[in-house]
Amino acid sequence: RVHGTDIDDALHCRLLANGNYEVGVHIADVSHFVTAGTPLDDEAALRGTTVYLVDRRIDMLPPYLGTDLCSLKSNVERFAFSILWEMTPEATIVSEAFHKTIICSVHSFSYGEAQARIDSDATDPLTEDIRALLRLSKK
Repeated sequence: RVHGTDIDDALHCRLLANGNYEVGVHIADVSHFVTAGTPLDDEAALRGTTVYLVDRRIDMLPPYLGTDLCSLKSNVERFAFSILWEMTPEATIVSEAFHKTIICSVHSFSYGEAQARIDSDATDPLTEDIRALLRLSKK
């Protein structure tokens, strides 16, 4: 079985002093390493995405870029494109901002790990933030 080792995106959620939430979506900034119009850019554009097959994967980028330099790994600073929203507890968007950023992801979750946190009795800040994102997504 082939496992994904490239982490393309990250989320964050934090409660603000005014009772609203800051929600962030961060996408790996491949353009920091791939110059437009180069053969690497042309090939990546043709592939469009990494394709996962039963027994192998066909990478959009060379492995060192896709699974290392452009992967939003935990506890490592990485370049990203980020959108930040301020949302009310009812998920009404109060404001939004787009930025080129450097992020340091706190933890990388599989879907199963995130669900296990949601279903657990844990009350740590990271688990509570995941639950807040879930609540906001259902509004």
